[in-house]
Amino acid sequence: MGSGSIKEFYLDLNPLTLLRSSNREFAETLILFAYMVVFAVICYKITMFLVERIKPALDPVHEYNRRKVARMGFLLVFAIAYLPVIFSSLSLLPTVLGLAGAGIVISLKEVWLNMVGWFMIMGANGFKVGDRIEIDSIKGDVVNIGFFKFTLLEIAQDPRFEQSTNRLIHFPNYNIVLYRFFIVSETMDFVWDEFKVYLELKSNWEKAEKICTQILNEELVLAPELVESKIREMSKNYLVRLGKTTPIVYTSLEPEGTILMCLRYLTPIRSKRLNRILISKEILTKFKEENDIYIYTH
Repeated sequence: MGSGSIKEFYLDLNPLTLLRSSNREFAETLILFAYMVVFAVICYKITMFLVERIKPALDPVHEYNRRKVARMGFLLVFAIAYLPVIFSSLSLLPTVLGLAGAGIVISLKEVWLNMVGWFMIMGANGFKVGDRIEIDSIKGDVVNIGFFKFTLLEIAQDPRFEQSTNRLIHFPNYNIVLYRFFIVSETMDFVWDEFKVYLELKSNWEKAEKICTQILNEELVLAPELVESKIREMSKNYLVRLGKTTPIVYTSLEPEGTILMCLRYLTPIRSKRLNRILISKEILTKFKEENDIYIYTH
């Protein structure tokens, strides 16, 4: 092959020459497409390098979401820019655009779902920063809501205490679409809790029940007017019938030969452990003063 032939060969493979040509063969179109893919990858790499230099990611999840959105954005932009160049035949262009559009929609499925999830979160039935939610068996306080993800400060799995583990958990917004979730909002930030005490069968259960009822009425910091006020506030968006809101003690005979005193009461969600501590101390103190009440310890 002479030098002239080599020069012509390289000129034929020159991307600018291929781009200007209006009558490209199929092989030349594939070569031009390869050039354009390489150009798009280089642009993406340079852009992400500059972004990381100017504003580093706060955490791996943030970096992952940013890179994913950037990749999808570059894919969309370059696809729109390249299609008229690659497929210059007007007869094929509508078909190609339709197929490309379907592919883009499918590839961006999670992005679209994240956007839908964000609108659901911001809606009347969603939640806001400060609410406590449970989703996919994970409970936590909402500390951040973004366009593509929200963040929870995790609560321990033990339902008795509702204590924070001090761990942050990031959820893509599409989890709101895929999973059911439970909310304890600031509008209605109290829940029913039950405290169980087992007594021996020979105990004076009438006296124990009276003492437990007195403890619930005196120690719990939850004014009835506060509950009614929150119910009225919540009734603006929901038909809420909470029923009896005063504390109550249920006494039952258990098959193991014990007496169960079940103390049921409303408590602010963030005071759940504190109220349990107060009730425990009062029960231990009051029962210690009685010689006919015996706590079952086995």
